[in-house]
Amino acid sequence: MAAANAPITMKEALTLPSVGINPQFITFTNVTMESDKYICVRETSPQNSVNLASLKLLIYTLGASRFLEKHPDLFFTFITNAWCNFLQAQLPGTTQDHLQIFNIEMKAKMKSYQMPEQVVFWKWITPKMLGMVTQTSVYHWSIEGDSEPAKMFDRTANLSNNQIINYRCDPSEKWLVLIGIAPGSPEKPQLVKGNMQLFSVDQQRSQALEAHAASFASFKVPGNENPSILISFATKSSNAGQVTSKLHVIELGAQPGKPSFTKKQADLFFPPDFADDFPVAMQISHKYSLIYVITKLGLLFVYDLETATAVYRNRISPDPIFLTSEASSVGGFYAVNRRGQVLLATVNESTIVPFVSGQLNNLELAVNLAKRGNLPGAENLVVQRFQELFAQTKYKEAAELAAESPQGILRTPDTVAKFQSVPVQAGQTPPLLQYFGTLLTKGKLNAFESLELSRLVVNQNKKNLLENWLAEDKLECSEELGDLVKVGYTPDYLFLLQTILRSDPQGAVNFALMMSQMEGGCPVDYNTITDLFLQRNLIREATAFLLDVLKPNQPEHAHLQTKVLEINLVTFPNVADAILANGMFSHYDRPRIAQLCEKAGLFVRALQAKNFLMEAKLPDARPLINVCDRFGFVPDLTHYLYTNNMLRYIEGYVQKVNPGNAPLVVGQLLDDECPEDFIKGLILSVRSLLPVEPLVDECEKRCNSAFSGNFNLQNLLILTAIKADPSRVMDYINRLDNFDGPAVGEVAVEAQLYEEAFAIFKKFNLNVQAVNVLLDNIQSIPRAVEFAFRVEEDAVWSQVAKAQLRDGLVSEAIESFIRADDATQFLDVIRASEDTECYHDLVKYLLMVRQKTKESKVDSELIYAYAKIDRLSDIEEFILMPNVANLQNVGDRLFDEALYEAAKIIYAFISNWAKLAVTLVRLQQFQGAVDAARKANSAKTWKEVCFACVDAEEFRLAQICGLNIIVQVDDLEEVSEYYQNRGCFNELISLMESGLGLERAHMGIFTELGVLYARYRYEKLMEHIKLFSTRLNIPKLIRACDEQQHWKELTYLYIQYDEFDNAATTVMNHSPDAWDHMQFKDIVVKVANVELYYKAVHFYLQEHPDLINDVLNVLALRVDHTRVVDIMRKAGHLHLVKPYMVAVQSNNVSAVNEALNEIYVEEEDYDRLRESIDLHDNFDQIGLAQKIEKHELLEMRRVAAYIYKKAGRWKQSITLSKKDKVYKDAMETASQSGDLVTFYLIVQGKKECFASCLFVCYDLIRADVALELAWLNNMIDFAFPYLLQFIREYTGKVDELIKDKIEAVKETKAKENEEQDVIKQQVFACFSLNMYAQLLPLALPAPPGMGGGYGQPGPPPPMGGMGMPPMPPFGMPQMGSY
Repeated sequence: MAAANAPITMKEALTLPSVGINPQFITFTNVTMESDKYICVRETSPQNSVNLASLKLLIYTLGASRFLEKHPDLFFTFITNAWCNFLQAQLPGTTQDHLQIFNIEMKAKMKSYQMPEQVVFWKWITPKMLGMVTQTSVYHWSIEGDSEPAKMFDRTANLSNNQIINYRCDPSEKWLVLIGIAPGSPEKPQLVKGNMQLFSVDQQRSQALEAHAASFASFKVPGNENPSILISFATKSSNAGQVTSKLHVIELGAQPGKPSFTKKQADLFFPPDFADDFPVAMQISHKYSLIYVITKLGLLFVYDLETATAVYRNRISPDPIFLTSEASSVGGFYAVNRRGQVLLATVNESTIVPFVSGQLNNLELAVNLAKRGNLPGAENLVVQRFQELFAQTKYKEAAELAAESPQGILRTPDTVAKFQSVPVQAGQTPPLLQYFGTLLTKGKLNAFESLELSRLVVNQNKKNLLENWLAEDKLECSEELGDLVKVGYTPDYLFLLQTILRSDPQGAVNFALMMSQMEGGCPVDYNTITDLFLQRNLIREATAFLLDVLKPNQPEHAHLQTKVLEINLVTFPNVADAILANGMFSHYDRPRIAQLCEKAGLFVRALQAKNFLMEAKLPDARPLINVCDRFGFVPDLTHYLYTNNMLRYIEGYVQKVNPGNAPLVVGQLLDDECPEDFIKGLILSVRSLLPVEPLVDECEKRCNSAFSGNFNLQNLLILTAIKADPSRVMDYINRLDNFDGPAVGEVAVEAQLYEEAFAIFKKFNLNVQAVNVLLDNIQSIPRAVEFAFRVEEDAVWSQVAKAQLRDGLVSEAIESFIRADDATQFLDVIRASEDTECYHDLVKYLLMVRQKTKESKVDSELIYAYAKIDRLSDIEEFILMPNVANLQNVGDRLFDEALYEAAKIIYAFISNWAKLAVTLVRLQQFQGAVDAARKANSAKTWKEVCFACVDAEEFRLAQICGLNIIVQVDDLEEVSEYYQNRGCFNELISLMESGLGLERAHMGIFTELGVLYARYRYEKLMEHIKLFSTRLNIPKLIRACDEQQHWKELTYLYIQYDEFDNAATTVMNHSPDAWDHMQFKDIVVKVANVELYYKAVHFYLQEHPDLINDVLNVLALRVDHTRVVDIMRKAGHLHLVKPYMVAVQSNNVSAVNEALNEIYVEEEDYDRLRESIDLHDNFDQIGLAQKIEKHELLEMRRVAAYIYKKAGRWKQSITLSKKDKVYKDAMETASQSGDLVTFYLIVQGKKECFASCLFVCYDLIRADVALELAWLNNMIDFAFPYLLQFIREYTGKVDELIKDKIEAVKETKAKENEEQDVIKQQVFACFSLNMYAQLLPLALPAPPGMGGGYGQPGPPPPMGGMGMPPMPPFGMPQMGSY
């Protein structure tokens, strides 16, 4: 696909080497990039110093980068804040790290902390929060305040020994995710494993998952006004040799009762060349709702967030990518590769929608992308879809589509007209209003839409809606809209004032004053305007407004004058004092203001109000009371209030304001001859707060002569005695009859005169109060019981019963409650009865209570009481009758307290089979328990009954239960452990064997049975494994066999699980049990660890040397032959692997060749040695020759000469052959050498050798040399065979040359004749046709040297004889010339 048409655009934003970054520091540990603002690079010099380079990226606006600064410091590592100019630095330590936060712009340190653990990874997760990861935990550190790092959670086990590569949080900071990578699994070590820990802050729980990359997103599900939190994560894992790559999108913390996001997943398709590639980062574009998955080798996967649909895949970098960051402003991401390129990936807005609709043929996704990102390319699709919805009368959906249409292609007058043309159905919202309503929820209307909607609103006289929309900036203002609304329109001044008040308080004051001066009066009343200011705590502005509008000082503004003084006395007393001093107002509430003046410390203003208040005779005397009490005018105040019949203010003053001044008040009332009943009531109302001595003094000052027969005076006398002289109270009680018994009795109780109080209450037949004094104050229950028997009142017995109950006399209390016929205290009675186990009495009480009330508690407790006293028949009878008992709770309670017989009755009645089964177990009724469990059909119940039967050794019944449990994978292991812990091995095996035939039998049953065989019945293990190998959880059974040391079976399982390395290791480590030669040969060729080949060699060398060649033959294509030979050589057993070496010698390996040659020498097998030398030349030839040239065996020495000959050491070879008189070998060597010197070495003094050598070296020796040697050494006869052969050969060659010469001459003559014939024909033709032909010559002249005719050879060249040059004088040269 052409780059211009790709949906994702890639460009190089920056190269780090271009700004001076050393390429060796462009790694994951040295580079951080938290956002599109900064890149940090840590460069370490040889002296371990660090340079910090911060690069501010302005790629999307400026297209360039700016180098900020370098900080030479001993920072171990650091990261910049993604949102603001903060730098986090870490100083190195052995077990602790010193953390620091710097403000880059201010060049100042903000915070520091000594971390008790080493930080292995950190990241800014919010603008103000740093996430830090140690080896064990994760911490958050806020840059605000002085807070220390707070521990968030501990790392899960799946992240141990992992390299942490990322840490993120969702926007709400309620979900956290930690990502790490680790080496791959043994079955595929080259594939890096990814691990993820997801943590919920609210639930304080973690979940461990497999993932290489993850990211959070916020997504609005249709029908849910609250956004959903999504997490997307990518994983690539290997399972049983199968590699799976997935992308998952799920919702976190689903909202109850709200539509939720449906979980999505999709495949990540890796090309074959990228089989070991894996995701390293994930970014989510919130602008386009796209997921970007970036892999280490530079692949980019793009998926739709909502549907997890694959959108695009391409390789964006030829170099590995190790770092990415979101480019939020453009909806893309930045990526940094190992070359130092900073790549920017963005959405190609002009092509992505056509790409999805055309290339992917996904029209729905294309439309959604266009709507989501306001992208072009889907216009026809959107219009077509809109028309379809309209044709289907789905006006609501059509309105939503139009409102969200990309680039507003449907928000046109045609669309409005289309909705206007739809007839309105009765009882339904007009489609046009549905359309406008949808637009208003989405945002702001355009000018045409605003105008049309306003017409509808004005026609319906709902202009208030217009004001709201304008205030919310939902309408686009235009001249037409202004013309529409100004006709007959009255502004909402209150709304306008509120709007101005939000942004300009002083402007609001001016606007309010303007309204106060309008013709016809202010359109908004002053009080409402004032409240608006006060609601926003604008005291000064409210005061300024009121002072201006209240200048006329009119009576109708009295409440406003009071208000302005109130608010300033509370907040600004000096302002209120100035207002009062100026005398601006005269109609305010003076008592109220006087009270506030006193609280505000304006005492002069309060005193000025006293005379005024009395003269004014205001209906509310509270201001006067406050002033007079403050300044000691109590008698005057009392006289004023009494004479003006304001008695309730007197009571209020004494009771609430100042009870200590009650004697003064009483004295003044006595002087004013106030009725004594009022005085008595006043004294009683004060009670203990009344100062007695001052009161007595006040009474003695007056004349008190006639107490007898006077009700009020008797009360006053007794009350005074109670306060002043308690010893006289009882005498007054016995002598006086005309006093207020209830009130005086209460006063006596308060004065702790309990016997006097009891006498008062008894005298006035107040029996309940009397018995309460006995019970609560005198605390004598016997006297109270005696008193109750005497008066026989239900209320009295009830009080006695309560007291008895409180005192622990439960039986007596129950009897008293029954006498009182009181059912109100049943909860307390039940509680007390249970504490004292008075269940017989409780039954009697509850039977009485049931007659008065229908309470579930009563009926439930009655059943429980029956059970406690073992009245089971009464329980059966009771539950058959109508009742409101909570039988389930009662049954559970009885069960918890081991009342199993009673609980059985209840559970059987309510058909709670699960609890009934457990109850029957407790009663040792196991058959019944099994029957009940069958009806309950609950795994939990089956387990409880099964375990109980096992404990009771009822194994038949236990097996019935167990078969219903083990079909559940999660419960199988628990059953097995229970049996094993109790030593019931055979019974457990029987159970599992029976479970194999179940229809719901699963892998866990077969596996668990195998484990049991491994532990307890070894002889059946192998048969079981072979029969059910495909239905076993092999890893689990492997662990069991390893634990029980069943090596043969363990080997078989490893083979079935394709773990050939482990199989081979097991066989070699436990060969007495596990070794089988044929099996081992099959295993060893499939192992992945090549070291096992050589371990197998050692193993066979030690334990099975007779079979070592067989094993080596199957490993021949896999092992290093040199290493094998070295092993055998060190062990001293080279001869043992001779067959193997012979088989692999064709590879011409030096070590093998030398080893075999060595063996052949030792065995004196010269034929095989010569064959080895001929066929395999990769060995130390000279070394071998030197080793055997002195061998006692001639053939070995011949081989040495042969090696010298092959190595071109002719002299050494010939010398060795001559020494052994092997002249044939010497002659062959000389022939091959091409050197006459070697010839001379052979023939010196040996005539036969001379004759033979002339033929062997025939091509090497010239005839003249041979004749000269023969003549000089008197060996002419021995040279004749050679000469005859030479002359014969030479003559033949001359004859051939002559023959060739003759044939060449004939061929030349024939060619000349042919050419002359052609010329004659041409001449004849020309003569016939051209009249000038006679002018031409008759024939061409012959070429030079051709005279004398054809075919006549010239004289032969002179020859010295036999075609050889003449011999020089005196024959051949001397031998010395050679």
